[in-house]
Amino acid sequence: MFCSLSSQDKNKKKYDPCKHPLIKLAETKGLKAVPLKDTIKLRKLMKECEIDGGEKQISKLYDNDWDRDFKRARRMASWTSTHAMLVSVSFVYYFAGKVLATKPGNGE
Repeated sequence: MFCSLSSQDKNKKKYDPCKHPLIKLAETKGLKAVPLKDTIKLRKLMKECEIDGGEKQISKLYDNDWDRDFKRARRMASWTSTHAMLVSVSFVYYFAGKVLATKPGNGE
């Protein structure tokens, strides 16, 4: 009986919240890739992971997410200024054409 009880302890796996699929998804694709319905569960898993000694893993997760957002924002910032310039030039040409255009038939 003692052998059977001790063998069952070997088969039990310790639960590791740091290896949960939601945390792996957040590490690879970012925190915003986690579905909205799972955000509360992700936060609980992150707290459990920090308690179990995964502070570096969670801080790296946040750092990677900030870097990913920074790179996307930098790319969009250059696109936004280019778009604004094109729109302003289009407005200037449109209103300049309205002001300088002559009516047809006034050839005197």
